[in-house]
Amino acid sequence: MKNDISRRSFLKGAAAGALGLATVGLAGCGNSSEPGGKAGDGPAADGTLLPFENTVAWDAEYDVVVLGLGLAGGAAAIAAADEGAKVLILEKAPKGEDGGNSKYAGQGVLYVKPENRDASIKYFQNIRGMYATPGDDVLTAFTDMLTTNMDWIKEHGGNAMHFADVIGEFPDIPGYDLMSCWSIDGTIFDGKLFNFVRNYALENDAIDVWFEAPAQTFIQDPATGIIHGVKASVNGQEYNIRALNGIVLCTGGFEDNIQMIQDYHQLPYAYAKGGLYNTGDGIKMAMDIGADLWHMSNIAGPDLNAVDPVTKRAVGYAMMGYHPLLSTNFTCGTASIIVGADGTRFVDEGTIPGHGFINFHGMKLRMPVSLPAYCVFDSTCIDKTIYKIWDNQAKIEDGTIVMADTLDGLAAKLGLPEGSLSATVTQYNEICAKGEDIAFHKKTEYLVPFSGSGPYYAFEVCPTYTNTQGGPRRSAQGEILNVEGKPIPHLYSAGECGSIWGDIYQGAGNLGECVSFGRISGVNAAAAKTDNLRESAMTGTPVDFNAAAGTDYAAADNEFIGTGAGIGGDLTVKITVDNGQITAIEVLEHNETEDIGGTAVPKLVDQALAAQGPEIDGVTGATVTTNAFKAALREAMTKAGILEQ
Repeated sequence: MKNDISRRSFLKGAAAGALGLATVGLAGCGNSSEPGGKAGDGPAADGTLLPFENTVAWDAEYDVVVLGLGLAGGAAAIAAADEGAKVLILEKAPKGEDGGNSKYAGQGVLYVKPENRDASIKYFQNIRGMYATPGDDVLTAFTDMLTTNMDWIKEHGGNAMHFADVIGEFPDIPGYDLMSCWSIDGTIFDGKLFNFVRNYALENDAIDVWFEAPAQTFIQDPATGIIHGVKASVNGQEYNIRALNGIVLCTGGFEDNIQMIQDYHQLPYAYAKGGLYNTGDGIKMAMDIGADLWHMSNIAGPDLNAVDPVTKRAVGYAMMGYHPLLSTNFTCGTASIIVGADGTRFVDEGTIPGHGFINFHGMKLRMPVSLPAYCVFDSTCIDKTIYKIWDNQAKIEDGTIVMADTLDGLAAKLGLPEGSLSATVTQYNEICAKGEDIAFHKKTEYLVPFSGSGPYYAFEVCPTYTNTQGGPRRSAQGEILNVEGKPIPHLYSAGECGSIWGDIYQGAGNLGECVSFGRISGVNAAAAKTDNLRESAMTGTPVDFNAAAGTDYAAADNEFIGTGAGIGGDLTVKITVDNGQITAIEVLEHNETEDIGGTAVPKLVDQALAAQGPEIDGVTGATVTTNAFKAALREAMTKAGILEQ
């Protein structure tokens, strides 16, 4: 495993004194010398029974251990550290690929004005519908934190500010107009909130972060049920990590586990819009120690998108329906329809579902889908934007977009029933002529008929979604509950690993939940416990795989370094300057997704060299990466004296 080294590493020793543990081992504790081992459960040398903690060969010891470095994990770690705890974050992904869904999310956080607290609780009860979960106590705790999350971020140095006053997705549900939103700098879809929390955690001397260190199992006393620690894997070696006061489970959902998708969502396949590491590990760990589960079938979706064949993620957030921020609006006001396996329409193409929910005879119901499904359109649409990162002609050439001269020919290529597609388009054109879509209620202004001559085009669309919502049942204090409804001692959760959203999902609510229950669970996990051994159970030297916040790069006299904030972390460039001209640009570090930002980086370098500066066009579909590169280049050029501040 690669670990970066910076000045912060040399400061860590000074923070060790904050750990509420003794630094010497106990006499008579027969710990195994092998990492991840377990000593016998027998008595000590004097015949007395050892505490459970002294029967485990601990490899490291912290006050609080947080599993997962997304927004929930980062918030939990910061909240625990604020209480004086020494904290370890265990992150499954490599550095730069961490963040789960948090860094891909819109970065807007649900906000409730204090004066709207009671009415907002009622709104959350309304969107809970006829379901029993979550309970009113959980909704109340959640709402109370929503009123203060923005101030909490400000107190930690973040430029949190209002982004929108009304973001309620369901105008027919009373209270929707009470929902507002904040973000860092008032911008969205730029990773700023996640990166702020992530960097704050990485730079905090009370918090260690181990990347590529997936948790495996909880270490539980079978007699008391107390969770004393966790077994984690680093470089193929298992290590036992003790948590003196508590563990916070922030491992996300199971978006990237197709078997769990099939088991719990009754979909043969569905694909996420976010990270690639959410495989339900934490949920399975919780099940192993008797945790109860809630609303495992709930999902923030589906809507329909093309899927990248390599990454198995949605190509974009949305192309169907009209939304000024979320969708490219391709299916609005164009000669386009979406058809299912029988070649017929099954959805209003002019509406983006409210995180998967549509109105069904007065009830909110998850949008049904027919699979396989295809977006079909005529030649008048081929030059329109389907996805910002797509070159439509290139997609025709690589076979992603299928083309045929006739509708019957297109149906044959797609494997649809003979004559079905031409019949559907004929019927659709009649609907357009009448100006009324009786079956699916597509708005009149979006009803555009197909031309009578080809070519015609189609691409496959699949169920995609923001995230799963189910997982371990959670109390208002953030505790994970067992099947009897009792807290599992010392175990807490935050974020979408057992999210509070049991039915309809309100946009910006998952990030709101990440911060809210990150704070609640972080504080409660940090609280000193009275039912366990308060001294250190370590007998050897603790292992340390801590990752640094950044790297100190070397630069020659004519080399200058600058850094910008990308979607997944820092983007750092080094420029070489000769007689006032940039002769070379090297990207020293970036944490962008390889399929979008990663492919944009070399193009940005070429553009900047040609332009001799940051005044470049950038790369379509990689706006955040482009802006990060420009910011890094400006900083480097300013240091070189060839660009005024």
